[in-house]
Amino acid sequence: MSSSNYLQLLQMMELLRMNLKQQNKRRNKLRRLVIKKRRDFKIKLCDDLKKMNLHYRQQLLDSYRLSIGPLLNGPRIRSLWMKKRSSDWWLEIVNVQFRKEDWIENFHMTKETFEKIVKELTIHLQPNCLPVRAPVAIDKKIAMTIYKLASCCEYRIVGNAFGVHKSTVKKCFYQVVKAINTVLLSKYVKFPDENEALRIANAVEKKTGMVQVIGMIDGTHIPILAPVNGRLDYINRKGWTSLICQAVVDHEYKFTDICCKFPGSVHDAAVLKSSNLYNYAHQKIPSIKKNIDGVDVPYFLLGDPAYPLLPWLMKGYTGSVSIEEDNFNTYLSSARMAVENAFGRLKGRWRCLQKRIDIHHSFVPSVVSCCVTLHNIIEMEHDHFNTTWLRNVEDSDVVYPQPSAHNQCNKS
Repeated sequence: MSSSNYLQLLQMMELLRMNLKQQNKRRNKLRRLVIKKRRDFKIKLCDDLKKMNLHYRQQLLDSYRLSIGPLLNGPRIRSLWMKKRSSDWWLEIVNVQFRKEDWIENFHMTKETFEKIVKELTIHLQPNCLPVRAPVAIDKKIAMTIYKLASCCEYRIVGNAFGVHKSTVKKCFYQVVKAINTVLLSKYVKFPDENEALRIANAVEKKTGMVQVIGMIDGTHIPILAPVNGRLDYINRKGWTSLICQAVVDHEYKFTDICCKFPGSVHDAAVLKSSNLYNYAHQKIPSIKKNIDGVDVPYFLLGDPAYPLLPWLMKGYTGSVSIEEDNFNTYLSSARMAVENAFGRLKGRWRCLQKRIDIHHSFVPSVVSCCVTLHNIIEMEHDHFNTTWLRNVEDSDVVYPQPSAHNQCNKS
C-alpha cells in the first residue's frame, strides 16, 4: 500500500471516528432529554395528584361545614357587614383643597371641565336608591373613572383612594365609560360641517401650505390582553397583541372620527376599507370644492403610504420621485404631524392606553372611545397639557413599538 493511500485510509478512519463520536453525543443528549422529560412528567403528575387530593379534601370539608357545621355550631353570626372605608381624600382633599394644578396632575383636566362632564352625565347616571346603603355619588363615580383612565391604577388602588371596594370601582368604571360613549361620543367626536371644514382647511393651508385638507388619518396600536382563542390574530408585526385604533384628527389635535375594533394583525388599508369612514365618506366629508388654476379641488384627508389613494384621501409619492414630488411629500408630512401629535397627547393624558390594562379585550374599544371623547372635551376647553406626560408615551413605545407604515407597504 502506497503512503498516499495509507494517509487517505487514516483520514477516512478519523472522519468515521468523529462521525461516531458526534452520533454518540446526540444519542446521549437525546437520552438525557428523555430522562428529563420523564422526570418532569412524574413530578408534574405528583403535583397534580396532590392538588386534586387537596381540592377533594377541601370539597369534603366545605360540604361538612354547609351540612353538619351549622347544626353543631349554631347559627352563623355575621361579624362584619361592611368594612369601614375612608373617603376623606375625595371629600376633604380633592373637593376642598385641590388647586388647578392639582386637578391637572391627578385627573389631567381642570375642575371646571370635570364639572361640565358631570353636568352632562348626571341624568344618565342617576342611581337606583336602595334601602341597604347610600349609592355612590355621581361625581365620585365619574372621578374614579377618570382617575383610573389617567393613572392606569388597579381597581384596588383607586378604591383605596376613594374609600370604596374594588368591585364598586369596576362597576362604576364600566357604567361611566358606557355613559360617556352613549351621551357624549357623538356630540364631541364628529366630522366637521361645511363651516367648520372651511375653517380647518384655511388653518391647515396657512400652517402647512396644503389646500383643502380637513383632516389627517392614521392608526395606532393599543396593547390588550388578547383572548386565548384567536390570539394569533391580535399579534401585530412587532410581535405583541393589540387592537388597531384608526382615527381622523384636525389641526387642533381633536379627533373627528375613530374606529377601534380590528385585531393587530390587520393591515391599515384593510381597516380603512372595513370602517364606516370608507363606506360613508361621501356623507361625512362636505362636498364643497375650491377652484385652483381651473381645477375643482374637493376636501380630502391626508394619509401615510399604507393607505390607498382615493378621491378623498391623499398620500405621498412613492418610489423614485422628482424634486417637485419630493417637495410635495415634505409639505404632506408636515401636515400629517398633527395626527401623530394627537395620538401622543391622547396617550399622554390617558395612561391606560400605554400598556395592557386589566379589562376584557371586548371592552377595550369602549375605553378607547371614552378616552377620545374626554380628550376632545379637554382640548376644546384648552386645559393645560403637561409635556412631561409624553415621556411615559416614549417609554411605552420602547416596550410596545408601533408597527411602521413602511413595513406595511412592503408587506402589501
